[in-house]
Parts: sequence; structure tokens; C-alpha cells
Amino acid sequence: MPELGEVAHAAKLLSTNLKGKTITKFLTDAEDTLVFPSLSPQERSQIETAFVSRKIAEVGRHGKYFWMVLSGGWQSDKKKKIAGGYAVMLMHFGMTGWLTIRNVHTHFFPMERSRNGKKPDNYDEMAANEPWPPKYHKFLLSTDDGVEVAFTDPRRLGRVRFLEVLNTEAETIEQVETELMKLEPLVRMGPDFSKVESRWSRDEFLEVLAKRKVPIKSLLLDQAVCAGVGNWMADEILFQSRIHPEQYTNTVSLKKKQVLYKSLCEVCEVAVETEGDTDKLPKSWLMIHRWSKRQKKGERPVTADGYIVDFVTVGGRTSCFVPEVQKMDTASDNDCESPSKASREAKAKTQDENEVRTSRKRRKTK
Repeated sequence: MPELGEVAHAAKLLSTNLKGKTITKFLTDAEDTLVFPSLSPQERSQIETAFVSRKIAEVGRHGKYFWMVLSGGWQSDKKKKIAGGYAVMLMHFGMTGWLTIRNVHTHFFPMERSRNGKKPDNYDEMAANEPWPPKYHKFLLSTDDGVEVAFTDPRRLGRVRFLEVLNTEAETIEQVETELMKLEPLVRMGPDFSKVESRWSRDEFLEVLAKRKVPIKSLLLDQAVCAGVGNWMADEILFQSRIHPEQYTNTVSLKKKQVLYKSLCEVCEVAVETEGDTDKLPKSWLMIHRWSKRQKKGERPVTADGYIVDFVTVGGRTSCFVPEVQKMDTASDNDCESPSKASREAKAKTQDENEVRTSRKRRKTK
């Protein structure tokens, strides 16, 4: 499933190729009620014409969701149309969804298809030679300068919703997106930890941990806690934190929780900075090796640092980890200090946040 980095890549592709342009053609498989769940029967018959001549004002993202803000609101009853409103096309890839822009290269490759953790040498050539429109497309969009976009989804687990921001006081795009976050399903999403300005502080994160008693891997996958974090990112965060994926949240020591917060922020930031491109991820990361589970039976992948990689099922999901450094912690209750005490440690909080900023600056200067 595309996660935070891959969604950032898709949003960047849309922003680069579509922002500021006008839609001239919009064709959909609108009768597919799974992919297009928000449309009424009347809207399904009108949606293709409703978006023609709309300008793409902005492209945004949050967690695994991304969207295009279109100038002018829309409703099936034109008499109810509110001047100055904004229509929003909200998208989620699900397990197998993706965006294809005709004649535009993308580094994206569904790693689930890989048997050795690498993209096939001829994959880019094969992708470039695929016919247009691509197979399994759910909508086709064209702009006034000839750009063509397709949303594809073989398993029909992706979602495309059409929303409208009706608050006429929302004059700027930033205000429109603030209003958008109040609507379903975005209102149920937790913070996107790649966004420095809106993510929880360390103490807020510790308070959330204190209220839960679940395997730490399951908590990271909860989109109401960590929007955008999926299977490979959760494994990476826990590897960087040296925490076993089956460790329960209430048994993790305060020191490891602090490291966990730092790793969560850094992995999310790097995933977005690299747009999920595995060739640009740090070579010491676990992610490149987790897909090697499909190697010959008896062989186990080894990281760049020589760690043997193993797999365990947590909450029905396959988890990749390194047993040598990610051991189950048997810390006593005394080791697991209360978040209330942590919340009073303002100095430690500042130091931790400074470390995150310093790490981010180092990456930018490399």
C-alpha cells in the first residue's frame, strides 16, 4: 500500500503538472460505488460535466490522503451553488491505487511485486510502453495544455470522494484546507508527523501512549494517531527506536518512548523528502531489506550493517525487525515513568525537539 512518502510523490506529480491549469475533460467509472462512495445516483450522472472548466487551484496531502482543490463549488442542484465555494477531489490509494500521468516518469514501484527488494531492471521501460489509457483506470482527466492523468486501481480498494467547502469566509487556499480537515473522513485522521507545524509535541505523544495498551506496532498503524504511517514505515520507526514490534505500549520505558517520538518524526520527514524513492533512502535503513522475505526458503535477509532480519505477525500484519537489537523489554513499572512526569520536563522536551531540527538540517546539507 502506498504510504506517506509515496502519497507525497503523487501530490508532487499533481502539483507540478496540473496546478493552475483548467480541466477540459473528465471521464469516470462513476458507477463503481466502491471507488466513488460519496456520489448520489443523480451526482453520478452529472459528475463528468461538473468538473469541466474548473481550474486546479491547489494540491494538498495529509497522511495517506491527497486532494485537488478546484475553483468554484459544485452541487447537483445548480440553484444551491454557493458563489466562492471550492470543490475538492479527495483521493486515497488503498492497497493498489496509483496515479499515472501520460509521458511523465515516476520512480514509484509497488515493492510487493519484488522478489529481492529491488525494482526489475526493465520496469521503467515496460511502464513507458504501456498503452493509454492504462488498464484498470477509474478516472481520466485532461487539462487545457494537453496533460492527461489516470487514477488506476486493480483491486478497487482506493477511494475518490468529491467534497465541497462551503464556508464563504475561507478566502485563501490555506483556509480552505483548514475547513477541509473538518470534514469526513479527514476529521478522523491523527497528525501527519512529516508536518512540523501541526504534529503533536513529544509530551502530547507521550500522553497518547499512556492511554493505550496495545502492541506498539498496532499503535503506529492507527491512522487516528499517526496519519500516513503504514507497514514499512512503522517497521522502520521501531527499528530506529530499537523497540520490538510486539512490545506493549504500557511496558515501553520513558527513554525509549522519547527515542520513538524522535524516530517517528525523522522517518516521516525523510519519507516525504525522498518521496518514497527507495534509491534515496539511507542505506542503513531496514526498508530496503524487508521485501526480501520472498527469497529462497531458509535464507534470511541481512542489513547493510550485518544485522539478520526476521519477520513476525502483529495484528494480522507482517512485521520486519532485527532480533539482535529489537528485544522484548521486561522493564518494571518503575522503569516506565508516567507521562505526567515527562510533561513537566520542559528542558528535556526542548532538547529532544532541537535534536530533531538538527538532524533535519544535516540531511538538507548532505
